[in-house]
Amino acid sequence: MTGASGPGIGREQARDLARRELARAIYRPSLLSRWWQDFQRWLSSLRGPAGEPNWLAVAVLVVIVVLALSAAFYWLGSPSASRRKRAEPIMGDRPRTAAQYRRAAEELAASGNHQEAIAELVRAIAADLEAREILLRRTARTADELAAEAAMAFPEEAAELAAAARLFDEVRYGGRPGSQAGYTRIQRLDGRLASATPQAQAGLVATGAAG
Repeated sequence: MTGASGPGIGREQARDLARRELARAIYRPSLLSRWWQDFQRWLSSLRGPAGEPNWLAVAVLVVIVVLALSAAFYWLGSPSASRRKRAEPIMGDRPRTAAQYRRAAEELAASGNHQEAIAELVRAIAADLEAREILLRRTARTADELAAEAAMAFPEEAAELAAAARLFDEVRYGGRPGSQAGYTRIQRLDGRLASATPQAQAGLVATGAAG
């Protein structure tokens, strides 16, 4: 049958059109919405039939929250403590030569202690650049400051210097275990810097940044 506005639609055809329309993605709840609904249903299940709390389920929830917070604190540490520690100098009160730091790093890596080996190699980089008068001697230099100042002298190594600073902070202050791959990466950076010639103006720029 044809109406004034065009051909009519039969019952079966209308049902098919409605089914296809409702199947479109805009009518389906998002994944986040479904998770929220599942979470709400789970919260409702914490109450027993008479409306009394299901104390076993509540206890399980508390344990999960405590474990999650403990894990986050272990891996990330206290934010204020982390910021304070990362502001500490990479050199100790008794700085050594680059050769001494490298020798200590090799011994630590050979024993499987890549965490401390990485830290010693970053110190070796700082000691070597200071001995070559590329950087001004500073006992209070942090890993980030080392990366920033050394990048002025070796701009092509800026990315690797920044990565070395991050790795130093992770193993030294973040409690992250070192790895052979991380140690090898810093070792190669140290080798390249030791044999590289800094840019002519880099020494003056680094000295100005250190002052």
